[in-house]
Amino acid sequence: MIGADLADATALAQAVAGKRLVLNAAGPFKLTGTPLMSAALAAHVDYLDLNGELAALEDLFALDERAQASGVALIGGAGFGVAATDGLARRAVELLGGADWLRLSVAADSAFSSPAVAESVLEALAGGGREIEEGKLQKRAMGRRRWRETLPDGEQISFASAPLAELAAVARATQVARIVAGVPMPGTQAVILAQIAPMLPALLRIPAVRTALAGAGGHGGKSVVKTEHRSRVWVEAGRGQRRVIARLAAGEGFAAAADIAILAVEATLTRRPEPGAHTPATAFGSHFIADVPGVGVTFEQS
Repeated sequence: MIGADLADATALAQAVAGKRLVLNAAGPFKLTGTPLMSAALAAHVDYLDLNGELAALEDLFALDERAQASGVALIGGAGFGVAATDGLARRAVELLGGADWLRLSVAADSAFSSPAVAESVLEALAGGGREIEEGKLQKRAMGRRRWRETLPDGEQISFASAPLAELAAVARATQVARIVAGVPMPGTQAVILAQIAPMLPALLRIPAVRTALAGAGGHGGKSVVKTEHRSRVWVEAGRGQRRVIARLAAGEGFAAAADIAILAVEATLTRRPEPGAHTPATAFGSHFIADVPGVGVTFEQS
Protein backbone atom coordinates (compact mmCIF):
# COMPACT_ATOMS: atom_id res chain seq x y z
CA MET A 1 0.00 0.00 0.00
CA ILE A 2 1.27 3.47 -0.93
CA GLY A 3 0.62 6.35 1.46
CA ALA A 4 0.59 9.99 0.43
CA ASP A 5 -0.26 13.28 2.14
CA LEU A 6 -3.02 15.22 0.36
CA ALA A 7 -0.92 18.36 0.74
CA ASP A 8 2.04 16.75 -1.05
CA ALA A 9 1.30 17.04 -4.78
CA THR A 10 4.48 15.19 -5.73
CA ALA A 11 3.70 12.22 -3.46
CA LEU A 12 0.12 12.06 -4.78
CA ALA A 13 1.35 12.12 -8.37
CA GLN A 14 3.72 9.25 -7.63
CA ALA A 15 0.96 7.29 -5.90
CA VAL A 16 -1.40 7.41 -8.90
CA ALA A 17 1.22 7.19 -11.67
CA GLY A 18 0.83 4.10 -13.81
CA LYS A 19 -2.65 3.24 -12.51
CA ARG A 20 -5.72 2.84 -14.71
CA LEU A 21 -8.02 4.75 -12.36
CA VAL A 22 -8.37 6.29 -8.90
CA LEU A 23 -11.44 5.70 -6.69
CA ASN A 24 -11.82 8.33 -3.98
CA ALA A 25 -13.93 6.97 -1.12
CA ALA A 26 -12.69 9.38 1.58
CA GLY A 27 -14.56 12.54 2.48
CA PRO A 28 -15.14 15.32 3.09
CA PHE A 29 -14.75 15.48 -0.68
CA LYS A 30 -14.42 19.25 -0.67
CA LEU A 31 -11.02 18.55 0.95
CA THR A 32 -9.97 15.31 -0.73
CA GLY A 33 -11.42 15.74 -4.22
CA THR A 34 -9.36 18.61 -5.67
CA PRO A 35 -5.86 17.28 -4.80
CA LEU A 36 -6.72 13.75 -5.98
CA MET A 37 -8.31 15.02 -9.20
CA SER A 38 -5.28 17.20 -9.87
CA ALA A 39 -2.98 14.20 -9.38
CA ALA A 40 -5.15 12.06 -11.67
CA LEU A 41 -5.20 14.71 -14.38
CA ALA A 42 -1.43 15.16 -14.19
CA ALA A 43 -0.92 11.39 -14.48
CA HIS A 44 -3.62 10.97 -17.18
CA VAL A 45 -5.51 8.54 -14.94
CA ASP A 46 -9.32 8.30 -14.75
CA TYR A 47 -10.93 9.40 -11.46
CA LEU A 48 -14.12 8.29 -9.69
CA ASP A 49 -15.51 9.27 -6.29
CA LEU A 50 -18.41 8.54 -3.96
CA ASN A 51 -19.04 12.23 -3.36
CA GLY A 52 -22.43 13.50 -2.28
CA GLU A 53 -21.41 17.12 -1.59
CA LEU A 54 -22.81 19.83 -3.84
CA ALA A 55 -19.79 22.15 -3.74
CA ALA A 56 -17.34 19.31 -4.38
CA LEU A 57 -19.37 18.07 -7.35
CA GLU A 58 -19.37 21.56 -8.81
CA ASP A 59 -15.58 21.58 -8.41
CA LEU A 60 -15.42 18.38 -10.47
CA PHE A 61 -17.66 19.78 -13.22
CA ALA A 62 -15.49 22.91 -13.38
CA LEU A 63 -12.59 20.67 -14.50
CA ASP A 64 -14.46 19.45 -17.59
CA GLU A 65 -12.31 21.22 -20.20
CA ARG A 66 -9.08 20.32 -18.43
CA ALA A 67 -10.17 16.69 -18.24
CA GLN A 68 -10.99 16.62 -21.94
CA ALA A 69 -7.61 18.13 -22.78
CA SER A 70 -5.87 15.55 -20.57
CA GLY A 71 -7.88 12.62 -21.97
CA VAL A 72 -9.20 11.81 -18.50
CA ALA A 73 -12.69 10.83 -17.35
CA LEU A 74 -13.75 12.43 -14.04
CA ILE A 75 -16.84 10.70 -12.64
CA GLY A 76 -18.39 12.22 -9.54
CA GLY A 77 -21.04 10.76 -7.26
CA ALA A 78 -20.58 7.02 -7.85
CA GLY A 79 -22.21 6.34 -4.48
CA PHE A 80 -25.85 5.91 -3.45
CA GLY A 81 -27.49 9.33 -3.65
CA VAL A 82 -26.12 10.83 -6.86
CA ALA A 83 -25.84 7.63 -8.87
CA ALA A 84 -29.32 6.47 -7.89
CA THR A 85 -30.95 9.80 -8.61
CA ASP A 86 -29.32 10.99 -11.83
CA GLY A 87 -29.98 7.70 -13.64
CA LEU A 88 -33.56 7.57 -12.43
CA ALA A 89 -34.15 11.19 -13.44
CA ARG A 90 -32.54 10.78 -16.84
CA ARG A 91 -34.70 7.75 -17.61
CA ALA A 92 -37.87 9.55 -16.47
CA VAL A 93 -37.05 12.48 -18.76
CA GLU A 94 -36.36 10.08 -21.63
CA LEU A 95 -39.78 8.48 -21.13
CA LEU A 96 -41.44 11.91 -21.31
CA GLY A 97 -39.36 13.08 -24.26
CA GLY A 98 -38.18 16.01 -22.12
CA ALA A 99 -39.38 17.52 -18.86
CA ASP A 100 -40.35 20.95 -17.55
CA TRP A 101 -39.50 20.15 -13.92
CA LEU A 102 -38.17 17.45 -11.62
CA ARG A 103 -38.58 16.71 -7.93
CA LEU A 104 -36.02 14.46 -6.23
CA SER A 105 -36.67 12.74 -2.90
CA VAL A 106 -33.66 10.94 -1.43
CA ALA A 107 -33.91 8.76 1.68
CA ALA A 108 -30.63 6.95 2.35
CA ASP A 109 -30.97 4.49 5.25
CA SER A 110 -27.55 3.70 6.70
CA ALA A 111 -26.47 1.40 9.50
CA PHE A 112 -23.77 3.78 10.72
CA SER A 113 -22.18 7.12 9.97
CA SER A 114 -18.88 8.90 10.52
CA PRO A 115 -17.32 12.24 11.46
CA ALA A 116 -16.51 12.80 7.76
CA VAL A 117 -20.19 12.43 6.87
CA ALA A 118 -21.04 14.84 9.67
CA GLU A 119 -18.64 17.45 8.29
CA SER A 120 -20.15 17.10 4.82
CA VAL A 121 -23.67 17.61 6.17
CA LEU A 122 -22.68 20.59 8.30
CA GLU A 123 -20.89 22.28 5.41
CA ALA A 124 -24.02 21.83 3.29
CA LEU A 125 -26.12 23.45 6.01
CA ALA A 126 -23.68 26.34 6.34
CA GLY A 127 -23.81 26.95 2.59
CA GLY A 128 -27.58 27.46 2.59
CA GLY A 129 -30.37 26.05 0.45
CA ARG A 130 -30.20 25.56 -3.30
CA GLU A 131 -32.60 24.77 -6.15
CA ILE A 132 -32.24 24.67 -9.93
CA GLU A 133 -34.22 27.45 -11.59
CA GLU A 134 -33.92 28.52 -15.24
CA GLY A 135 -31.22 25.87 -15.59
CA LYS A 136 -28.96 27.39 -12.94
CA LEU A 137 -28.23 26.68 -9.30
CA GLN A 138 -29.93 29.38 -7.21
CA LYS A 139 -29.84 30.18 -3.49
CA ARG A 140 -33.12 29.42 -1.79
CA ALA A 141 -34.14 28.94 1.84
CA MET A 142 -33.69 25.40 3.08
CA GLY A 143 -36.89 23.59 3.89
CA ARG A 144 -39.10 26.10 2.07
CA ARG A 145 -40.61 23.38 -0.10
CA ARG A 146 -42.28 20.42 1.61
CA TRP A 147 -43.99 17.31 0.29
CA ARG A 148 -44.69 13.66 1.06
CA GLU A 149 -43.83 10.37 -0.59
CA THR A 150 -45.63 7.07 -0.03
CA LEU A 151 -44.01 3.74 0.84
CA PRO A 152 -45.33 0.43 -0.55
CA ASP A 153 -47.19 -0.24 2.72
CA GLY A 154 -48.99 3.11 2.50
CA GLU A 155 -46.91 4.89 5.12
CA GLN A 156 -45.92 8.43 4.13
CA ILE A 157 -42.58 10.19 4.59
CA SER A 158 -42.33 13.97 4.87
CA PHE A 159 -39.61 15.64 2.80
CA ALA A 160 -38.17 19.15 2.77
CA SER A 161 -35.95 20.86 0.21
CA ALA A 162 -32.20 20.69 0.83
CA PRO A 163 -28.95 21.60 -1.01
CA LEU A 164 -28.12 18.11 -2.29
CA ALA A 165 -25.37 17.28 -4.80
CA GLU A 166 -28.10 15.53 -6.77
CA LEU A 167 -29.29 18.95 -7.94
CA ALA A 168 -26.10 19.62 -9.90
CA ALA A 169 -25.80 16.03 -11.10
CA VAL A 170 -29.38 15.76 -12.37
CA ALA A 171 -29.23 19.19 -14.01
CA ARG A 172 -26.13 18.07 -15.91
CA ALA A 173 -27.60 14.69 -16.81
CA THR A 174 -31.02 15.93 -17.94
CA GLN A 175 -30.74 19.66 -18.80
CA VAL A 176 -34.08 20.21 -17.02
CA ALA A 177 -34.53 23.86 -16.03
CA ARG A 178 -36.41 23.48 -12.72
CA ILE A 179 -35.32 20.97 -10.09
CA VAL A 180 -35.88 20.69 -6.36
CA ALA A 181 -34.33 18.02 -4.13
CA GLY A 182 -35.19 17.02 -0.60
CA VAL A 183 -34.49 14.72 2.32
CA PRO A 184 -36.79 13.19 4.96
CA MET A 185 -37.71 15.83 7.50
CA PRO A 186 -40.74 16.25 9.77
CA GLY A 187 -42.80 19.31 8.88
CA THR A 188 -42.15 21.12 12.17
CA GLN A 189 -38.41 20.61 11.81
CA ALA A 190 -38.53 21.94 8.23
CA VAL A 191 -40.34 25.09 9.39
CA ILE A 192 -37.76 25.70 12.12
CA LEU A 193 -34.86 25.05 9.73
CA ALA A 194 -36.25 27.54 7.20
CA GLN A 195 -36.52 30.17 9.94
CA ILE A 196 -33.02 29.73 11.38
CA ALA A 197 -31.27 29.12 8.04
CA PRO A 198 -29.92 32.71 7.77
CA MET A 199 -28.21 32.27 11.16
CA LEU A 200 -26.69 28.84 10.50
CA PRO A 201 -23.33 29.98 9.07
CA ALA A 202 -22.60 31.94 12.26
CA LEU A 203 -23.97 29.24 14.56
CA LEU A 204 -21.91 26.52 12.88
CA ARG A 205 -18.72 28.36 13.75
CA ILE A 206 -19.41 27.44 17.39
CA PRO A 207 -17.89 23.97 18.13
CA ALA A 208 -20.61 23.00 20.62
CA VAL A 209 -23.35 23.79 18.09
CA ARG A 210 -21.57 21.78 15.35
CA THR A 211 -21.29 18.80 17.69
CA ALA A 212 -24.94 19.01 18.72
CA LEU A 213 -26.22 19.29 15.14
CA ALA A 214 -24.04 16.40 13.99
CA GLY A 215 -25.44 14.21 16.73
CA ALA A 216 -29.03 15.28 16.06
CA GLY A 217 -28.62 14.31 12.43
CA GLY A 218 -27.35 10.83 13.27
CA HIS A 219 -23.82 11.51 12.06
CA GLY A 220 -21.88 11.01 15.25
CA GLY A 221 -20.08 7.91 14.04
CA LYS A 222 -22.24 5.43 15.98
CA SER A 223 -23.98 2.33 14.66
CA VAL A 224 -27.74 2.44 14.20
CA VAL A 225 -29.48 -0.59 15.69
CA LYS A 226 -32.21 -1.68 13.29
CA THR A 227 -33.43 -5.00 11.91
CA GLU A 228 -33.56 -3.88 8.26
CA HIS A 229 -32.34 -0.89 6.30
CA ARG A 230 -34.05 0.24 3.10
CA SER A 231 -32.76 3.19 1.09
CA ARG A 232 -35.15 4.80 -1.37
CA VAL A 233 -35.34 7.45 -4.07
CA TRP A 234 -38.39 8.98 -5.72
CA VAL A 235 -38.13 11.10 -8.88
CA GLU A 236 -41.18 12.88 -10.23
CA ALA A 237 -40.92 14.46 -13.68
CA GLY A 238 -43.51 16.64 -15.40
CA ARG A 239 -44.06 17.81 -18.96
CA GLY A 240 -47.30 19.72 -19.47
CA GLN A 241 -50.07 17.47 -18.12
CA ARG A 242 -47.96 14.31 -18.28
CA ARG A 243 -46.13 12.81 -15.31
CA VAL A 244 -43.61 10.07 -14.67
CA ILE A 245 -42.91 8.85 -11.16
CA ALA A 246 -39.76 6.75 -10.82
CA ARG A 247 -39.06 4.79 -7.66
CA LEU A 248 -35.86 3.09 -6.54
CA ALA A 249 -35.38 0.75 -3.58
CA ALA A 250 -32.08 -0.56 -2.26
CA GLY A 251 -30.66 -1.89 0.99
CA GLU A 252 -28.40 -0.28 3.55
CA GLY A 253 -26.93 2.98 2.23
CA PHE A 254 -23.20 2.32 2.65
CA ALA A 255 -23.51 -1.22 1.24
CA ALA A 256 -25.43 0.13 -1.76
CA ALA A 257 -22.76 2.79 -2.28
CA ALA A 258 -20.05 0.09 -2.29
CA ASP A 259 -21.96 -1.98 -4.87
CA ILE A 260 -22.47 1.09 -7.07
CA ALA A 261 -18.80 2.04 -6.84
CA ILE A 262 -17.64 -1.45 -7.80
CA LEU A 263 -19.96 -1.51 -10.81
CA ALA A 264 -18.76 1.98 -11.81
CA VAL A 265 -15.13 0.88 -11.65
CA GLU A 266 -15.90 -2.19 -13.77
CA ALA A 267 -17.82 -0.05 -16.27
CA THR A 268 -14.96 2.45 -16.52
CA LEU A 269 -12.46 -0.32 -17.19
CA THR A 270 -14.59 -2.15 -19.76
CA ARG A 271 -16.41 0.64 -21.59
CA ARG A 272 -14.50 3.76 -20.73
CA PRO A 273 -16.50 7.02 -20.93
CA GLU A 274 -15.42 9.91 -23.12
CA PRO A 275 -12.89 12.22 -21.44
CA GLY A 276 -14.44 15.04 -19.41
CA ALA A 277 -16.46 15.57 -16.25
CA HIS A 278 -19.35 13.16 -15.72
CA THR A 279 -22.14 12.05 -13.46
CA PRO A 280 -22.72 8.27 -13.39
CA ALA A 281 -25.64 8.65 -15.82
CA THR A 282 -23.67 10.67 -18.37
CA ALA A 283 -20.75 8.26 -18.04
CA PHE A 284 -22.62 4.95 -18.19
CA GLY A 285 -26.19 5.72 -19.31
CA SER A 286 -29.57 5.97 -17.59
CA HIS A 287 -29.87 2.19 -17.12
CA PHE A 288 -26.64 1.90 -15.10
CA ILE A 289 -28.29 2.12 -11.68
CA ALA A 290 -30.78 -0.66 -12.49
CA ASP A 291 -27.87 -3.08 -13.03
CA VAL A 292 -26.58 -2.65 -9.46
CA PRO A 293 -27.15 -5.78 -7.32
CA GLY A 294 -30.02 -5.37 -4.87
CA VAL A 295 -31.48 -2.30 -6.57
CA GLY A 296 -35.08 -2.31 -7.79
CA VAL A 297 -36.50 0.36 -10.11
CA THR A 298 -40.08 1.02 -11.23
CA PHE A 299 -41.72 3.69 -13.41
CA GLU A 300 -45.32 4.92 -13.40
CA GLN A 301 -46.65 7.13 -16.20
CA SER A 302 -49.80 9.23 -16.27
